[in-house]
Amino acid sequence: MSSDYIEHSDTGTIQQLPTLGHVESDDDIKSLLSNTDEETAEPQRYKLYKRRWFVLFLVTFLGFSSDLVWLSFSPAASVLAEYYNVPINSINLVSLLHLILPIVTTVVATWLLDTYGLRPSLLGGSFVGAIGSIIQLLSTFPIIPPSWKFIVAATGQVIGATVSPIFNICPTKVSEKWFGTKERSLSTMVITASYGLTVGNILTPILVRYKGVQFLFIIYSLPPVLGFLLTLFGFPSSVPPTPPSPSAAVKLQPYWTGLKQMLKNKQFILLMLLLGLEGGLFDTLTIVAEEMMCTHGYTPTFSGLAMGVQSGVGIFSSLLVALFVDRTKLFEETTKVMYALSSISMSIMMTISIIPNMGVLIMITNVLYGVFSSAAYPVSMELAVETTYPGAEATSFGLIHLATKIEGIILTFVMEALSQPMTYYEKIHQKCVSPGSHGDHDKATPKDMTVAMMVFSSLYCFLAVTLIVFFKTEYKRMKAERRQHAKEKATVNVDSSPENVINT
Repeated sequence: MSSDYIEHSDTGTIQQLPTLGHVESDDDIKSLLSNTDEETAEPQRYKLYKRRWFVLFLVTFLGFSSDLVWLSFSPAASVLAEYYNVPINSINLVSLLHLILPIVTTVVATWLLDTYGLRPSLLGGSFVGAIGSIIQLLSTFPIIPPSWKFIVAATGQVIGATVSPIFNICPTKVSEKWFGTKERSLSTMVITASYGLTVGNILTPILVRYKGVQFLFIIYSLPPVLGFLLTLFGFPSSVPPTPPSPSAAVKLQPYWTGLKQMLKNKQFILLMLLLGLEGGLFDTLTIVAEEMMCTHGYTPTFSGLAMGVQSGVGIFSSLLVALFVDRTKLFEETTKVMYALSSISMSIMMTISIIPNMGVLIMITNVLYGVFSSAAYPVSMELAVETTYPGAEATSFGLIHLATKIEGIILTFVMEALSQPMTYYEKIHQKCVSPGSHGDHDKATPKDMTVAMMVFSSLYCFLAVTLIVFFKTEYKRMKAERRQHAKEKATVNVDSSPENVINT
């Protein structure tokens, strides 16, 4: 940011004002703001650009495209197991790659975003993601030998999983760099809302059933390609010419410095582990939902619809909660209330899902869980930024994303370990595979996950109680911005007094 100057009316001299340079800690922020000479300082200028709405749309669309590619497998796991003639565990393992690979690539994605900015990172990520979706589509063409089809499809999934962290961890950075103080929670909510999960969970089983696997992959390869083209030609710069807020004008800590300080922040570590547990539970549920419900007589279409409705209603509740938090700044209180209600609805949902012929109640509890859990997520991400400021936004988001993937992997294997063979009653009423299908029936038959579902409910309740009782933090970013606004207001009053008016 360029330096500012002011002319003294009594001496006629020109003095350079201090700039918001590199900041190492919260104490540096206090020192920076308190050392500004009230007689020479002038108000900092901030500006909101209309193009921020296109940036918001673009980043949201890239995340949506990445989620679609991921959810081309898990919502129709049993059908794809028959199509590729592989065990259903192989399908689940491919979906699990979206949790495993980001453990490594999240660190790289965070470094790219904090070092090179949004545009280069999103451009590279969207290009690689588009290539992955096209390779996945190639697995359905006759030119690929049958024995290689699943390997080719899995390769496309691996490529997509490698770059997905870039889209998943950038929301708070976009909100900070492009949006004002009263829009940041709203921006984070819009980007992190589960559009891809909603569409993918609902559309994948339907397209696979009525149009086939190849048609599904054709449809799902279009958004990644379009996202790359929009990024290439429509996203000119990582940041706007003028910052939108005081905190956006501050040069934040370098990546490694911020990372070290965050790992020493006990409250952030607690928040990271708890949010990682919640995200891991949600990701695991997304991967095995079809297998979990089909053994109790619910079709893949119904389970996909239930997960889609859960994500869909969360979009609207997130919007309302984000607007509320942007105006009240009650980040911590809102997060705790939402996760408490989420744990209650999750427990009820898991209990009902093991009972046959409870479709209506399952939908109702899915709606409640979606309303509360989806609303909590963007608010908790902004809470993490407040807790770790002046650390870079992508770093805190990246650490939470990393914890989510690690805990999600562990939970997925735990769920599989706790699964049991289907009972005789479940074998008769299961909706997992079609008798007489061309695939290996024994390979494609899922297991009963009743015990695992009860364990999941208990873990979610543990998460909520721990968060409510032990997590306490201060809003560091908000305090810094309030001090800066107070300084600017005082400066305006001083400069507008008669003795300080510059004679021209």
